[in-house]
Amino acid sequence: MIKSRKASGKASVTFTLDPRVSARTAAVCGEWNDWSAGADVMHRDDEGGFSLTLDLEAGRTYRFRYLLDEQRWENDWAADAYLPNSYGGDDSVVDLTALAKAAPPAAKKAPAKPKATTPKPAAAKTTTTKASAAKTTTSRTRRSAS
Repeated sequence: MIKSRKASGKASVTFTLDPRVSARTAAVCGEWNDWSAGADVMHRDDEGGFSLTLDLEAGRTYRFRYLLDEQRWENDWAADAYLPNSYGGDDSVVDLTALAKAAPPAAKKAPAKPKATTPKPAAAKTTTTKASAAKTTTSRTRRSAS
């Protein structure tokens, strides 16, 4: 089984069966397709095995099995885990929880630095408030009185 994370929050999973399964047809049935035998039919490869790539939601686990020749159930012996099912057998498990973690953001190119310029001195602002005007008037009055 080959797994990879996609940008959409999905995981691409490639299911494969070895030619030694000796089957004419194969389907992968699981929780994502309600165990449907016709939903995810696998493609035969040149060596006589089967494969199928599906996009599944990342961040969870899925139970699945292979249905061969529409009658024989087979597990994926390279599955991430196996869980007992209600039919007295085991289901294969594909674990996509690790693929749910956000991919690191792409590195952004640093913006170009502006050319260095010598700052011009700001013109001095004169602000007169009532309080400062009163102080100035009082100072002038005292000086002229002396």
